[in-house]
Amino acid sequence: MSVRLSAICLLIASAANAADHRDSPLTTADPSADLNDVYLFMNPNDPNEVVTVQTVVPSANFNSRFSDAVEYQLHVDSGAVNLRIDCRFTEQSNRVSCTGPNGLAASGGIERTIQGTGMRVWAGLRDDPFFFDLPAFNRTRATLTPSFTAPGVNSFTGNTLALVIAIDRTRLFNAGTNTILKVWSASNRVGETGISAGFTGFWYDAAKPGHGAHIEVLAPATPGGPDRIAAAWYVYNGFGQQRWIVGEGTVSGNTATIPAAVYTDGGLFPPNFNPADVRTRPFGTLRFTFSGCNSGLLTYTGANAAEFGSMEGDVRLTRLTQIKDVPCTFYSPGQVDRNGRPGINTVTINVLPNTGTALKDAYNRASDPATWAPLFQAEMQANLAALDTLDGVVGNALLPPATLASVLVDDRLIIDVSKPNCDAYLAVELGLSRLRRTHAGARRHR
Repeated sequence: MSVRLSAICLLIASAANAADHRDSPLTTADPSADLNDVYLFMNPNDPNEVVTVQTVVPSANFNSRFSDAVEYQLHVDSGAVNLRIDCRFTEQSNRVSCTGPNGLAASGGIERTIQGTGMRVWAGLRDDPFFFDLPAFNRTRATLTPSFTAPGVNSFTGNTLALVIAIDRTRLFNAGTNTILKVWSASNRVGETGISAGFTGFWYDAAKPGHGAHIEVLAPATPGGPDRIAAAWYVYNGFGQQRWIVGEGTVSGNTATIPAAVYTDGGLFPPNFNPADVRTRPFGTLRFTFSGCNSGLLTYTGANAAEFGSMEGDVRLTRLTQIKDVPCTFYSPGQVDRNGRPGINTVTINVLPNTGTALKDAYNRASDPATWAPLFQAEMQANLAALDTLDGVVGNALLPPATLASVLVDDRLIIDVSKPNCDAYLAVELGLSRLRRTHAGARRHR
């Protein structure tokens, strides 16, 4: 086995797999939507039951929870039918409910087996079974020089949250006539996105310090309504006089808009302050748009050119302070992560030095399998060709880079439920015969 193939097998084969932990900036920032791995096999005690396991949240502990704002999805394509099972968590993530087509349903408390209609479900804390030497992989990636050792360092020690779904296989394909299933999982954030309470604090223009804004994120005015924002922009008018431009608006995703900001003048310093002397004057619109927990943009449109001169513009914002014990979260809506075969995004996307990570997020967000090949196959082929040089010999890999990329780009686990076991990587995909018929079930090695 070549060094190049050894490296790949360490990362994607069943004997010593890499996981999907923290494989992109988006998933790293959203651990409750960060899928680790997917497992797929036939129940060895019941040949009529297909078992799937999704693990989520790297380095989980007893305080870790599935998110009630994330939908955990399982996609199953039999060629005849493409179905999706959706799982949501409620009651402070102590209860799970999974539903699918054809009456598939199961609901109940976590850390116990739930018997439903056409399927069983279990959710809770379990050991992470993967071994992955992340420092060695990063050294190999940076230098394109093999840096794995025996023994290595396991970067994935500890626990993970597991969502186990066991499904009556007759509900997954056309009355048993379609025995090849393609399975992948996804996490879809459906709540708690964009601006959160942790954005409360002082913000300023780091390039032009001396003015800035205080922002407070408030509860909805009515139950079920949007969060609100109160802001004060400490700035100056066109004559060098200090002005506080203030207002209240609503939050929508990563943007908060104050449609009728105002400023005041006429008052005197206490004890000579008289509320009757204060005049409230319209300013215009303030819009705060954030790209993360520490950076954003203030866009303004004014209505008093005589007072302020410029009537529109923008100011870059950087966080200056944060409220104690109020962490900031900035989650993006929609699909956050996807996973089929282990380690594909880690090993074949943006793997070469100085190629950035943008394509890794795009990979995880791609929700239509029909788009995967045109979007990512060329990238995979280029990286596989580079990895093929690790042992100094080109062309001694399992498959040529172009062929292997065409197989791996369909990032779904494939199982032949008519076969009992599989002991070869990519056996179903490549039409290999190493499938043992010991009982009516089948297990798909990842």
